[in-house]
Amino acid sequence: MPYLEADGTRLWYSSTGEGEPLVLTGGFLLLHHQFDWIVDILAGDFQVINWNYRGSGLSDRYWAGGYSLDRYVDDLELVREALGLDSVHLWGTSTGSTVTIRYAAKYPDRVRSVTSYCMLRTAAYRKAYETFVAIGESFGFEALAQFLSWIGVAEHNQFTEMQNRIAVHEAEAMKEIVSLESLAKTAETFSHIDLASELEKLRVPVLLLLGDSSAIGLKNPHVAELAREFQERCAHAKLATIPDTGGTFCMYEKPEETARALTEFIKSCS
Repeated sequence: MPYLEADGTRLWYSSTGEGEPLVLTGGFLLLHHQFDWIVDILAGDFQVINWNYRGSGLSDRYWAGGYSLDRYVDDLELVREALGLDSVHLWGTSTGSTVTIRYAAKYPDRVRSVTSYCMLRTAAYRKAYETFVAIGESFGFEALAQFLSWIGVAEHNQFTEMQNRIAVHEAEAMKEIVSLESLAKTAETFSHIDLASELEKLRVPVLLLLGDSSAIGLKNPHVAELAREFQERCAHAKLATIPDTGGTFCMYEKPEETARALTEFIKSCS
């Protein structure tokens, strides 16, 4: 299992497949496991890089010194350097979108393209984060996974075997990579972020990728408004909607179709 050390902290990363480098950044509760059902498909076309920023996942999880979005962004830069890559494609979803957008704005010469979810401002999600923490601390990862999967899957997949499969997968993932003791601190890191102005700094090709269903899908008026503002502030951004999937769960419910949309976008950037 590869690690690099920075300031006394071990950072975990992995690389699989061959081709143009593609860095995946998932939400803070799932991290690299958010892409488990799609990573092998992507590895047929790309060098797929997974990683965990400090304080999370398989990286060191102690909180001495305090962490921030900029610290996470700089951790990604350390991973890029460790792999000897001149530049990379980025795909971030859920809170991983904020890391992706900030990285692309801060290190524009290191980025070939950006694929993101429309998470520009996280204050609107602050109450949700507090709810996630309360459920996890009170009832455990199984209950939290059931709740997250119910929110995340497309409406027609709620209370079905598909939702249950995702919930089981997420519970096992969280048991491996999430500490209940640090969950509130991690959520707090993402609770006060506004990246709207940074979209205007992006000069590389940009894709807004999400499903159309669920509470976090494009059919939700709040999400639709965020997507509209995303494209307004980043006028060259393209939109790819994966039908009948939950907003950030498209890679679970339709991994082949999601991979195809991402691959076509990246290849169009060449």
